[in-house]
Amino acid sequence: MKLDAPGLVVANVRLDRVNEAHRDILATSGAIEAMWSWMPLMDTGTSFNAYFDQTLQEAREGRMVPFAITRLSDGAFGGVVTYMNIVRLHRRLRIGYRWHPEAMRGGLVSAATSLALMQRAKECRFQRIEFLVNVANKEATAAVERFGAAREGVLRHYMRTANGLWADVAAFSLIGPEIDRTIESLRQHVDALAAAEA
Repeated sequence: MKLDAPGLVVANVRLDRVNEAHRDILATSGAIEAMWSWMPLMDTGTSFNAYFDQTLQEAREGRMVPFAITRLSDGAFGGVVTYMNIVRLHRRLRIGYRWHPEAMRGGLVSAATSLALMQRAKECRFQRIEFLVNVANKEATAAVERFGAAREGVLRHYMRTANGLWADVAAFSLIGPEIDRTIESLRQHVDALAAAEA
C-alpha cells in the first residue's frame, strides 16, 4: 500500500492526490487568505503559485503527498491536506498544510478526512504521526488535542509565516497504540456524524 494510492474514501469524503488541475480550484477558494497567516515563508516567494509549484515539486520528489478533498454528496471542494516530512526508514510522517472551507470545519468532512489519513498511515505501517501547529492557531491546536495527540513541547521562534511574522510552533504526536485508539475514536465520531446527516 502506498500513501497516495487511489481509493482513499471515508464516509462522504474522497481524498485525491493534488495535481495541476487543482490549481484553479484552490486559487478561487479561501485557502489563499489562510496561507498568509499559517504557511511558512519560502525562498521561492510567497505567491499562491509559488506555493503550489513548490508543493507539486516536493510531491514529485517524494517528500510530500498533498491531497485535495471532495465532498461526494455534491462534489464540493472540501479543502487540502498533506502528508509531509515522510521518513519511511523510521516509519514517521507529519500531517500538515490542512485547510477546509469554514462551513466544513468541525463536521463530517473534517472528521472523515482525519480518519482517512490516520487509516492510510496505519495501513502503510507508519508508527509515528506528527503535527506541528502554530500556537496562535487556536482552532487547529484544539483539533489536534481532540485526537488525543501528546503535546511534546513548543518550538519557539520556529518559523516565519508568509506574512513575515515569527511563529512559535507546538509539536504533537501519536505513536503505536495511540494511533489505533485515535482511529477507533474517529470512526465512531464519523459514524455518528454520518447518521445525523442521513
